[in-house]
Amino acid sequence: MKDLVYLSRSYVEFGPFAKKEIIDFQKRGLLSTADYLRDEGSDNWVHYQEWLTVVPMPEPKLVKKPAVKEPAAKAAPAAKAPATKKAKKVA
Repeated sequence: MKDLVYLSRSYVEFGPFAKKEIIDFQKRGLLSTADYLRDEGSDNWVHYQEWLTVVPMPEPKLVKKPAVKEPAAKAAPAAKAPATKKAKKVA
């Protein structure tokens, strides 16, 4: 599995961790300036900051929000027909 990473801190190797976990460690401030990482199957240790610049970042998940219905606009009062005068009946 290529998504596994090993962490070296003070010459002690930890892991394997998923790449997502390493990114989460960085976001939470858990990585120190003396930490190095290597991908599973590799013998090359890379400073974690350099590793973060070359690791492909996961696609952001798009969350669909339910459509918000706009409140119905108040209907304008119906236009009244112009008033007409009724003719007076003359007897």
